[in-house]
Amino acid sequence: MDDTSAPPAPGRTRSAPRRARVTPASLASVVIGGMLLLTWFWISLTLLLTGLGGLAALGSGLLLLVPWVLAMRVAVLVERRRAVAVHGLEVIVPSRRRSTRGGVAGWLHDLWLDVCSGWFWKGVLHHHLAMLVAGVFALLSLVALFVSWLAVDVAVRHGALTLGTVELPRWGLAGIGAAALVVSLLMLVLGALSDRGLARAMISGSEEDLRGQVAELAVRRQGAVDAATQERLRIERDLHDGVQPRLVALGMTLGMARQSIRTDPDRAEELVTRAHSETKAVITDLRQLARGIHPAVLTDRGLDAALSALAARSAVPVDLQVDLPRPLDREREAVAYFVVAEALTNIAKHADARHASVALAQSEDALRVRIEDDGRGGARVHRDGRSTGLAGLTDRVRATGGRLEVASPEGGGTVLLAVIPLPDTAPPRSPATPARVAVPAPEEATR
Repeated sequence: MDDTSAPPAPGRTRSAPRRARVTPASLASVVIGGMLLLTWFWISLTLLLTGLGGLAALGSGLLLLVPWVLAMRVAVLVERRRAVAVHGLEVIVPSRRRSTRGGVAGWLHDLWLDVCSGWFWKGVLHHHLAMLVAGVFALLSLVALFVSWLAVDVAVRHGALTLGTVELPRWGLAGIGAAALVVSLLMLVLGALSDRGLARAMISGSEEDLRGQVAELAVRRQGAVDAATQERLRIERDLHDGVQPRLVALGMTLGMARQSIRTDPDRAEELVTRAHSETKAVITDLRQLARGIHPAVLTDRGLDAALSALAARSAVPVDLQVDLPRPLDREREAVAYFVVAEALTNIAKHADARHASVALAQSEDALRVRIEDDGRGGARVHRDGRSTGLAGLTDRVRATGGRLEVASPEGGGTVLLAVIPLPDTAPPRSPATPARVAVPAPEEATR
């Protein structure tokens, strides 16, 4: 199972390939499964059946079903980790549908999507079957162990044992005790092998899981394609509406200067001066456009410095917090940068906000980028070809396997939360102190 706060990406939980063999950990797993069969197995079934029965009573059964679903998500995760650690299996983690909503509604929707998925119920079935199988073999092992102890105890205390017309000498009782002890150990071994076979059949991976991975990768690919399309349209729009008209005007100015250079030198000098100023302005526009494609500061100095530059140029005061204990790869750095850049641009243009905050927090498996403002709210993801900023950000984040949540009630400000999954092979780095920069708005900036 994947962590609920985090968008899970399809992949494999890898371990070194090992042959089927019995280890002390696998034997202990059978004993623990026997104890769980006597306790948790029945508690789980009681919660499920009582919750289902209580749904007719004004939905009161949800008070039991929601905790049961949360417990099962943890149980599925533990079973996958156990299959890797105890049995050395290679587990394919299936793709997981995530809600696009935020807050409590999004959390409940995530639970509902899990309940409606096949991997969830398959994992639940394996969890209970594993307890049942381990419990049966553990019980048989315990019975055989008791017989072994009883036979040895009778041989030591009473000597030969008479059963009707049959007399068992001490050595016969000792033989029965030894055989029962061997049977007890054999039951544990068979339980460990059965548990491994069950895990391999139900959670180690299947064609259905691989199809889910392919579907998830197709969604990511489409997100990357959509993001590239949005970026191309933005560059085309900036060139068409900004740089191109200025270059046309520059060419006309130089043409008039050429015609006037002999008849009216003063006029020609004035036009050349104007063309020179216009050329510098066009160069500035092109630099801004290039920065929008990939800023040089992001490559040269890293994400922290690039975000500080963004905050300094923002027309709205920005409180910036960056906590990056480990370096990020270029793709995720770029995605995080453009999420913040587009969000601050939208805040300055549309939010009518007086203050904004940007926080980046890196955990073991994900980077969370949170942008919040105190503006008018009402932001929505549009794909109508007009207001495509949030749609482009959604596609960028989706291309990494993550998600973008937008919470923007009317009059209540806007909160953007981008969850970007991180690869497992990020190079280590000494922990950095979280940066906190309060940047006032430039006086000359307009909102």
